Order: sequence, then C-alpha cells, then structure tokens
Amino acid sequence: MIKDTLTKELVLTNVCCKTWRDAVGEAGKLLLENGKIKTEFIPSMIKVVEELGPYMILLPKVCFFHGPPGDNVIEPCLSLIVFKDSIYFDDFDNQEIKCAFAFGATDSDSHMEMLKNVASLLQNQEFVDLITNNGSKEEILEIIQNY
Repeated sequence: MIKDTLTKELVLTNVCCKTWRDAVGEAGKLLLENGKIKTEFIPSMIKVVEELGPYMILLPKVCFFHGPPGDNVIEPCLSLIVFKDSIYFDDFDNQEIKCAFAFGATDSDSHMEMLKNVASLLQNQEFVDLITNNGSKEEILEIIQNY
C-alpha cells in the first residue's frame, strides 16, 4: 500500500526550488536521508531527464522523477515534494510543474505494485488539486492514508 511507502518523512510541502534540477535534488534528498537510496542515484535521475526530456510529467504540473533501477537504490521507494512556486523545465518548452515524486527501484519488476498504487492515487482529483495548489502536508497525508 502506498501509505506504507509514502510516509510523512517522505512528503515535504512548501518547498522552494528554482530549477527542475534543484527539484530532483530535493526529492532525492528525502530518499537519501531516509536510507532508501545511495547518493549516486540523484544524479542518475537528472541524467534521465537530460537524455529523454520531461516525459515524466504524468499529469499537468505533476512530475515523476526516477533513475535506472539497480544498486544505487537500497529498497523500492517514493518521495513527494510540493513546491511553493511553479518550476519550469526551461530546457524543454518551459513545461510547468507544481510537485514532484522521486521514485527508485532495485530491479525492473519489484516496484510494479507501487506504481499501480501511485496511478490509483493520481486518479483522486482532490489529491491532485492539493499537490498542484500547494496543499498542506496534513491534507495530503490524510488522503494518502486511504491508499
């Protein structure tokens, strides 16, 4: 269940970032500080965007940063940061994001249930409204508890 993965320690609101690279760093830092990834995973998430573009914008203003599965991920993990102000992918047509998930996987299969749960959570319009309009951490966590 997503509530067991996306805990209060892995959700941060009202975050100030200037660039999408800063956003990757902040979302990755939550995973690093909670022992979910190794330091090397954060630059790998940046490299994915640099090489493939911002395809990881799942919904308008919602981004899903990730790196390749492997040894730099200690356990399948997920974090969420909500930005105080919009961030723009200035490298890629100024696409706007208001929040970002950071996701790590140890292999190509073990995280599939987590991804299904994220997809289900993103179908909740109240949740999407909160994460794209700088909702409070408490309100966001309250909805996550149902998933």
